[in-house]
Amino acid sequence: MPDSQRIRTLSVLLAGAALAAACGDAPVAPDPAEIPVGTVSGKVVAPGISAFGDITARVRWGTQDETAPVAPDGTFAVPLYDEVEGFGTLTLEPGSEEPVHPGWILLTPGDVNGGQGTVVLAPRTWTIDAGTYAGTEVPIDPEMAADPRVLPSYWGFYFPYSQQGFLQTVTDNTRWMADLRSWPQDRFPLRLALDHPGSNTALAPEDSAAFWAHVTVMEEALGFDVFRPARTEELQILGGTRRAANAVLVQIDTNLPVRGTIRINPTDPQTYALRADARTWSGTGVQDFDLVSSDIWYGVVQFDAVERLNDRQLVIHELMHILGAGHGCSWASVQTYCASLATDVPTPADVAHLRVLGELRALELEHRTRWGVAASVFGHRVVTLGLAPIPTPSLVYGPVSRPGDWLSPTIEQPRLPESRGFTLEDGGFAGR
Repeated sequence: MPDSQRIRTLSVLLAGAALAAACGDAPVAPDPAEIPVGTVSGKVVAPGISAFGDITARVRWGTQDETAPVAPDGTFAVPLYDEVEGFGTLTLEPGSEEPVHPGWILLTPGDVNGGQGTVVLAPRTWTIDAGTYAGTEVPIDPEMAADPRVLPSYWGFYFPYSQQGFLQTVTDNTRWMADLRSWPQDRFPLRLALDHPGSNTALAPEDSAAFWAHVTVMEEALGFDVFRPARTEELQILGGTRRAANAVLVQIDTNLPVRGTIRINPTDPQTYALRADARTWSGTGVQDFDLVSSDIWYGVVQFDAVERLNDRQLVIHELMHILGAGHGCSWASVQTYCASLATDVPTPADVAHLRVLGELRALELEHRTRWGVAASVFGHRVVTLGLAPIPTPSLVYGPVSRPGDWLSPTIEQPRLPESRGFTLEDGGFAGR
């Protein structure tokens, strides 16, 4: 029943009850159809925002379409009047003056009367507070940050793919995946060592000087101390493939088939993961959505020649991958394959979107929610752009551009265990 009709029905019932009381008759009982069978309750949080104004929480489930206002402290409770089954959706719809993007959350029946869930909303803009671009206000665009034209996107969304040079071919267009990664903020500055023992060619002092000069340029753009020099003997070198705990190693491997590549620790799906059969709600031919959000705690950068340490664009590009950034063709960037947009230093859009990714993930962890980065990407597509939550995949990605490096298979296609992590059966929103 629409809200307006329900209000009219309740008004008639109240008027009838008052008239009956005046006539000495027994009061009329409320229509059972007007008593909520449950609520979807939650709270909104956002980086740097402590109070909210004009945001509507909307639940659509079958024929039901119910709303409730979001209180200044971010809380809301949307009543439902009919039993539910299958999937529903929750959207957070901010007014034009609110400083946050919309959110979109997939619901399951366990979310009705399932306790308070939390959704992290992305800010509409981000003002860079330090460094080369201090004071610059940058529009934050979740759709561009998840743009799949070059895989993985800047925020780590992708279709499974294979790569030959800079040409990327989707190998499974029924799955959309996200590997959301960043370092915990308390780890910075990260220890970084030029790994002489782990390289198969000699590194001269001038090579080190060139590399650290590029790091300085990168840090000036990002606005904080990202790395600090370390010696390999100071680090805890782990067994198996050479890597260091809570640190970054830079190696030269002349057998490498590409100019540069990186490795970071595998994802830990027990931290935050989401797997959903999307055939009933994606709006596309995509069947499954797989998301993992996990901390980075080690990184290895490899180059195929010592001369690469003199290539500012390549060095900074790989180090940005170490920080959790993917690729993109949505703005001028040090991470792009699109030659007309390529730069050799992080741009304001690079800096702001990397910072927002870290802020959103930090709030996800603090509030133990899976709905932050994904909620903002879906919300922007559905509420702002009027699109399906998941994009329709093309078969081939990677626009014609100068050949470049690409991520190693470890980073391109993280393997999500079938028997671990959360699924939507636990509750899409309030479930833990």
